[in-house]
Amino acid sequence: MTEYASRFARMQRSGERVVIDGGCYSACTMLLGMLSSDRVCVTPNAVLGFHAAWSFNEAGQRVTNASATRTLIDTYPPHIRAWLARSGGLSPQMKFLRGQKLASMYRLCR
Repeated sequence: MTEYASRFARMQRSGERVVIDGGCYSACTMLLGMLSSDRVCVTPNAVLGFHAAWSFNEAGQRVTNASATRTLIDTYPPHIRAWLARSGGLSPQMKFLRGQKLASMYRLCR
């Protein structure tokens, strides 16, 4: 998450625009909260994938990291947080946002 946050902070400062044309999964979705929505557009191919943050435990197994998941949720804009809440919140299973629902939240690229 830290690497993506740094990348999106640079993009935020530069004024760069983002076209989502395909899969944007996991930490990639942080851009939704780090860039203003007028600088993000989606194509009909865009798919956003959300899941809980995770880390490795002492045994090397992947486990949900509650603190990092809270940080991730706090990064998202209110309309994404609301959609996630209606969809059961962040969990280890990926939740996908695409199609008409996504197009109702972000402008379509020209």
